[in-house]
Amino acid sequence: MKKLLAMALAFGVSLGAQAETWKFASEEDKKDVQDAYAKEFARVIKEESDGDIKVRIYYYGQLGTENDIVELAAKGTIQFVSVGTGHLGSYVPEVQAISLPYVMGTDEQVVHKVLTGSKTIYQDLAPKFEKVNLKLLSMMSEGEMAWGANKPIRTPEDFSNQKIRTFTSTIPVETYKAFGATPTPLSWGEVYGSLQLKTIDGMVNPVYFIYNAKWHEVQDYLMFPGQQPYVGTFSTNSKWYNNLSAEKQAMIQKATKAADKAAYEYQLKINSDNMAKIRQERPDLQVVVLNEAERARFKELSKGLHQTYYDVVANAYDDGEKEQARQGARKILTSLIAEVEEAASAN
Repeated sequence: MKKLLAMALAFGVSLGAQAETWKFASEEDKKDVQDAYAKEFARVIKEESDGDIKVRIYYYGQLGTENDIVELAAKGTIQFVSVGTGHLGSYVPEVQAISLPYVMGTDEQVVHKVLTGSKTIYQDLAPKFEKVNLKLLSMMSEGEMAWGANKPIRTPEDFSNQKIRTFTSTIPVETYKAFGATPTPLSWGEVYGSLQLKTIDGMVNPVYFIYNAKWHEVQDYLMFPGQQPYVGTFSTNSKWYNNLSAEKQAMIQKATKAADKAAYEYQLKINSDNMAKIRQERPDLQVVVLNEAERARFKELSKGLHQTYYDVVANAYDDGEKEQARQGARKILTSLIAEVEEAASAN
């Protein structure tokens, strides 16, 4: 009888003890790079907590658009969020330095090294996230961004009258204006239908995502301009994180490093695999790699966007803070470029 009572009590305790659940929202879907990131993060958290903490992953659209999930994380409704830098500009204007073309380069080893270990990012840029109650934990490359279109684009003149889907921040929009296109900000769930109906003419994204979203079905050309990688950010609610125990914070840091590695390896593989699938499924789709002379024209146009970036950051602040914000933005961009060059020379 005593043995049965003990078993019943033990069973009752196990029923009463529920695992803590942390919510992680991604702008992407299953099998995308941010999914690989989230799953590895969740795995390590579960392992390190002996199953006491579970990470629940929400995919694109389940909790709203890209901007919606950033807002949910800032308010503390969810604990973690991953979105591209192109969707964060209205929250953290300084982060748009990462979105400037021909700043990060497309050498994946260099990009990964800078995104995960940059002093500029984690000492100068990350504190800006705190102002909107976010804590930047890491950044990840999802591969070189390709242009999609229904004609070859090798010059700024080729972009004339082309409506190109961009992200919602100012710099991506201004980039394609500078290149000669008509930028059209859209959430990614709207893109396939818009390409199919020809309400937009093209888009820009890494190859793996183009394939997963099936955009290669409604585009005839893919261009590789050597412009920049797609950069995803991983953030948590700052107030929530700061109130965690040192043990849980260490757990999050360990899981973040593991997720960084997993996502890096995954994106290299999936971009290669999905390019092969695109070629197989669309043998008539033309792939164009811009040569150095062609890239040089876009690089030159991109230099003017640096001043645009400084203006965007300054305009996000009150009059008395504008000049300081402008100088801060200049320091972030200048230091970031220097770090990329240093990493490239050491590679």
